[in-house]
Amino acid sequence: MTIRTDDAPPDRSISLKYVVLRPGDHVGVFYRGDKERDAFLFPVIADAIAANCRVIYVCDRDEPELVAEQLTAETTEVDGALERGQLRLIASRDAYLATGHFDPHRMVAFYKQAAQVGRTANHQIPCVIGEMSWSLRSCPGSDRLIEYEALYAREFEDTPVITLCMYDLEQTRGEQIFDLLRLHGRVVLNGIEMHNPRVATPLLLD
Repeated sequence: MTIRTDDAPPDRSISLKYVVLRPGDHVGVFYRGDKERDAFLFPVIADAIAANCRVIYVCDRDEPELVAEQLTAETTEVDGALERGQLRLIASRDAYLATGHFDPHRMVAFYKQAAQVGRTANHQIPCVIGEMSWSLRSCPGSDRLIEYEALYAREFEDTPVITLCMYDLEQTRGEQIFDLLRLHGRVVLNGIEMHNPRVATPLLLD
């Protein structure tokens, strides 16, 4: 993978296996199980920190403290990034479900504010990562997931934010997958990037 920032010098590009990430990207990442998730995601976070991005990771299957511990095997910069606010790890219940129910508009506003904090803190670009397994637990409002994805895609379409939406295929309902694929112009499936020629304009899903 490579993370590139528009105004970064060439040596700020980081190359790994999977995908090139640029400001404005909205990527759907589909994987099977925690091991495959971590194999993709932890190098992304380590590279984003090294590229001076601000990373907001809303995690679901693991607590933020465990994620931080696991990340230290990937990079020695985790503690420093947490202390200076460059890396923020949040449990899904404290973000998507902070009010006891899921509200797409509130969540988009949350990410907009978090992204703005990153830019004012002199980090080059915000990198938003959302693990979406919580949506299958019959939480109030979880039936608005597709509405949320369409709203997010519309609101962040012309922003410099890098967004990764993380979906465990073992935890995602079959009827959701088609619409989720349509809302992401770029898709990583089982570690392999695929261009999505049938991406839908978010307005079409209203």
